[in-house]
Amino acid sequence: MKRLIKALFVSMTLALSACTPTQKTDETVKRTIRIGTEQFTASLDSALEWNGWFTVRYGIGETLFKVEDNMEIKPWLVSNAENIDTKTWKLTLRENIKFSDGTTMDAKSVVDNLHHIAQENARADFLKGAEYEIDGHTITIKTVEPRATLLSDLSDPMFTMLNLASKEDKATMPIGTGPYKVKSFTADQEIVLEPNTNYWNGTPKLDEIKVTKMLEKETAILALKNHELDAYTEMNPEGIKQLKDTNEFDIHMIPSSRVYSLYMNTETLSDTSLRKAIAKAIDKESIAKYLLDGTMTATDGPFTSDSEYALPSSNVTSYNEAEAKQILESLGYVDTDGDGYVEKDGQNISLTIAYYKRLSQEAIATELQSALKKIGIHSELQLHEGTKYLTNKEYDLGFYSMVTMPTGDPAYYLNALLSEGGSVNYSGYDNHAMQVLLKQLNNSYDTKERNKIVKQIEEILLSSYSITYIGFNNLIFATRKELKNFTPHVTDYYQITVDLELQS
Repeated sequence: MKRLIKALFVSMTLALSACTPTQKTDETVKRTIRIGTEQFTASLDSALEWNGWFTVRYGIGETLFKVEDNMEIKPWLVSNAENIDTKTWKLTLRENIKFSDGTTMDAKSVVDNLHHIAQENARADFLKGAEYEIDGHTITIKTVEPRATLLSDLSDPMFTMLNLASKEDKATMPIGTGPYKVKSFTADQEIVLEPNTNYWNGTPKLDEIKVTKMLEKETAILALKNHELDAYTEMNPEGIKQLKDTNEFDIHMIPSSRVYSLYMNTETLSDTSLRKAIAKAIDKESIAKYLLDGTMTATDGPFTSDSEYALPSSNVTSYNEAEAKQILESLGYVDTDGDGYVEKDGQNISLTIAYYKRLSQEAIATELQSALKKIGIHSELQLHEGTKYLTNKEYDLGFYSMVTMPTGDPAYYLNALLSEGGSVNYSGYDNHAMQVLLKQLNNSYDTKERNKIVKQIEEILLSSYSITYIGFNNLIFATRKELKNFTPHVTDYYQITVDLELQS
């Protein structure tokens, strides 16, 4: 179940004419860095929803296992894991680990966290009813159903270990085991971090870190130029162009498994053939090469081409404008009045394309509108603050981006997307054969069998045209040259670490 990703690391040295002196780095000067980011959170309570991504990103909390650069699962807060049988695992905790308030992280506190998370987050339902046995630093976990992916599951940031006995508010001041702790937090705006002097795995090298929400790329680029930011975590092609002739900043770029996906509302677009025509109208390769200047890799499926779980390239959802037009005509959609848009029974097709500002979604949504016009479909763009339009079915075509292998295994995403009540099953996908396959996948410990099941699931999913995949986003950080070890990770949630430092 290993996925090897060839990490592309592009380090381009970029210079800005310095109109202000570089920050001094002697011991008398407070070593503070400022990070701008497009994505922020209203809560740091890692057990709820997707908040754990931010708790881990900010270096506040850690999980029992960690996803390495090559997507292998390695122990983090545990020192060893042993598989006893299909339902039972024995975990040995590292010794002498403390929470940031000085309290020891023992086996009981870990079990308390696992119980708590299973109750609070639907994605952790597989731990409901699990039995735990504690013997010193060892925890034996026995799940109700076989769970081949348990170690991968426990690397999910929702399984961040917190001091649940603390009286501090978990939403604003969680007490974790990471190298930094919260100094102040303003929901959906800014967090200020300070060193965790009780950290178990080295000494934090910075006195203060400020992370600020900054949606507009132009604002971020200007802030970098004016030395008001030391790093920005979602740089775009335009930003790279503006900084390309300078030598004060580094650009770090790696491929990720964060995919731009387009949900199709199967209630308003109930005809599978119509959904297929829409999918065929999207020229993904041109979007990647020309619109996004190579910062996206086109795809027809949810897993990257270098993954063992990726389907061979096919024409199921690939671009074919002529075929899209033929499908519409076969369905009875014809432009009878010469206005450039097809109609059926006197009615034009008019679709709503819903999106939220995240990475390059706005540019892709605009390109989709143009692509639909070419095949005679009228559409309107709707910008939203968040993704509730997906939950509320307020869309015909709805954009969403998600990391499909955040824990190194495809079962994570496929369960979230396709299981009944799955966290991103926005289309309400309900197929009995699919549920049977998902259960087989979750129960199988055999690598070859799992690979076969995943591809069966993908084939059924893609042929339904309930969702179409456009491309994988490349993660791009812009950092001041003096800032070291702040680079993107393929999972998109390891950012602030104990190794982060400023050098003269």
